[in-house]
Amino acid sequence: MASSLTPSNFQIKIKEEHIVKGVKTLNETYFTIGNVTNVDRRIVTIPPTTSIDLINVNGVDPGAGTFPSSSMKYVRVTNLDTSSSMAVSFTASNNDRWSMECLPTSSLMFSSPNVTGSDFDGTFIDDITNISVYSLSSSLDVEYVVVNA
Repeated sequence: MASSLTPSNFQIKIKEEHIVKGVKTLNETYFTIGNVTNVDRRIVTIPPTTSIDLINVNGVDPGAGTFPSSSMKYVRVTNLDTSSSMAVSFTASNNDRWSMECLPTSSLMFSSPNVTGSDFDGTFIDDITNISVYSLSSSLDVEYVVVNA
């Protein structure tokens, strides 16, 4: 049976607002992804001091928590906890690994799986293949959104 779903647009809006010495600054940035065929959103509870694989981007076919890197256009990982940090770790197709701290109630976002694990020479020779998260202390909730087009 042919799919009856029509690809649509997905819009991301980032709003930054701050007041410094009585001067208010507001910045809004919009990013639109066309031809979206799949949006996956999930909230997962991570046990204390435990690492879990959150997103597998090493597959050819989509499945539970698995997304083809060729179609991945946007990812957001958000720490929903109000007091505990988490580590977000990335593995590239060449097995390079790196991690970033994600503070309470903050997010990491990116719009391409293309990476390089060496000095940038004008090309991205690898793809992100796995994203895992690690609770640094207490149990916490993490939310992710993956958009494929």
